[in-house]
Amino acid sequence: MDKCRIRIRLEPQYIVMLDNVIEGYDGLAIVSTGDPKLGEVTVHVTPDTYDEVMAILVNLPWPITIM
Repeated sequence: MDKCRIRIRLEPQYIVMLDNVIEGYDGLAIVSTGDPKLGEVTVHVTPDTYDEVMAILVNLPWPITIM
């Protein structure tokens, strides 16, 4: 398991909101979009922030799939 990247899929309309949530945690992670039409996103983290970011992702108010 790669603890520096978290690949997720979500509805495309939620990509900007996900980015805003992650940006709100200054320096915690960086969001990049792989295929916006499919809602594929990579969240770049450090090994130290991995668990915290995962906790945020699984508690978002919209559905995501961790790939």
